[in-house]
Amino acid sequence: YIDEFALKTLINYDHKPFINICADNSDIDTDDEKDTINRLVEAFNIAYTDAVCEYMPLTTTETVKTKDKNIDCTLLAKPMVYATRLTDRNGVKHRFRTMPTTIVTDFDGEGVLEYAYSPERIEIDGEVNDMRWTADILADGTLATYYFSLRAYDVSSAYYDKFVYAISRLKNKGREIVIRERRWGA
Repeated sequence: YIDEFALKTLINYDHKPFINICADNSDIDTDDEKDTINRLVEAFNIAYTDAVCEYMPLTTTETVKTKDKNIDCTLLAKPMVYATRLTDRNGVKHRFRTMPTTIVTDFDGEGVLEYAYSPERIEIDGEVNDMRWTADILADGTLATYYFSLRAYDVSSAYYDKFVYAISRLKNKGREIVIRERRWGA
């Protein structure tokens, strides 16, 4: 993470000026630089999607209507990864089974579906509006994926270990840890 003051102070690095790659007038010299930027953006999207889908999901609730005890998942507002809870209008939980494009349930009518969803693709000038993630965590995941794509497996592994460790710490942050009372023998 480089702040604005540092960029104004440094101006150049290795005899090349710092530029805003999102600006229309950015002067990206070679196809190799463009390729590297595209690979990093793709690596970022893979790492962010992995983090969200595997470790700390984005969840939402949505009012749904069943038809013949089925919910059409293609009609949901966001791309569903998995469903976590289904209740009817009265708040009564119902059983369900997830199929490739539908959710089969045991009731007909209107209900509320809680589900985890996949994030939208982030472009080079996009932003992640998810306060749970720090820039360091996402950078580690991005670099792990990027170096893996370059077949630099040792470097990739080091970044991936940092990525997973940081996520595990973040995931457990704020959780109450209870240690049960025990009888200790002398």
